[in-house]
Amino acid sequence: MSHSSVTLPMVESRVVTERAQASKPVPRLSTRVFALSQLLPIIILAVVMFYEVTAHLLIENQTHPLLFAMETIVFGIIGPAVTWATLNWVAREIRERERAEGEADALNAMMQEMHHRIKNNLQTVADLLTLEMSRNPRPEVQESLRDSITRIKSIAASHEMLSVESVGVTDITELAQRVVQTTRRSMVRPDQRITIRVTGPNVYLGSKQATAFAIVLNELVSNAIEHGFRERTNGTIEVELDWDGMDVWLRVQDDGIGLPEGFDLNTSRGLGLQIARTLVEKDLCGKLTLTRHTNGTTAWVLFRRGSGLSYK
Repeated sequence: MSHSSVTLPMVESRVVTERAQASKPVPRLSTRVFALSQLLPIIILAVVMFYEVTAHLLIENQTHPLLFAMETIVFGIIGPAVTWATLNWVAREIRERERAEGEADALNAMMQEMHHRIKNNLQTVADLLTLEMSRNPRPEVQESLRDSITRIKSIAASHEMLSVESVGVTDITELAQRVVQTTRRSMVRPDQRITIRVTGPNVYLGSKQATAFAIVLNELVSNAIEHGFRERTNGTIEVELDWDGMDVWLRVQDDGIGLPEGFDLNTSRGLGLQIARTLVEKDLCGKLTLTRHTNGTTAWVLFRRGSGLSYK
């Protein structure tokens, strides 16, 4: 038998042992405190008894027997008992906190997995609609399917971000970046050069508000591309977010042809704007306004973060 054939199993065995030792779970803080509560009182008792025996029994002195008894009771019995009770109480409190944190981590992991699966399912639906759109030559059907695909992908984008967040909220400024890129790829024609800019601080919303926000933003940007630049090849859309700690503002401004004369959001028959208005009022409990200016259209959305307060 060669030397290499002997040493190889030994090396593999050592590596396996080292990996097993490295993978051993570290005892929790509560477990270590419980262990300390069992050990520390014994150490205190041993030290006190050693001192008492040495100082009062082995070494001759004039100490009163009552003092010896009091020191033994106070430092040898009451001291270890108080130490044991205190450490046990601390360990129980730590264990309760660890249990709560463990349950929160498990719930968070479950929510992340749920959002991940929802995102995958929505992506599958979008792919199926894309396949259906490619097989149907009618322009009105393709336009309707395209709008549905962009809405589904906007919802999927919010769930994709929620699947990697650890606190159940998502940054809608980053979400806005993803939504506008998805909308741009779906809506902008090959001959168009439309720039979309997203600016603003980090604003965090829960899953329900974030999903509604993604759909609303998609509808506003889609409406700007489809109607504001229908007969244009160049343009700019600015998406700006801001908030004051409670109220959130969204501004979507384009330099397109602007709103038609006599436009009224309340009587508009456009499906996209109807969806946006419904979501803003019902899910975000906010207010949507559209204004025409000399160089296009501005859409304003105002809502309160995590609140049911309605803006009228």
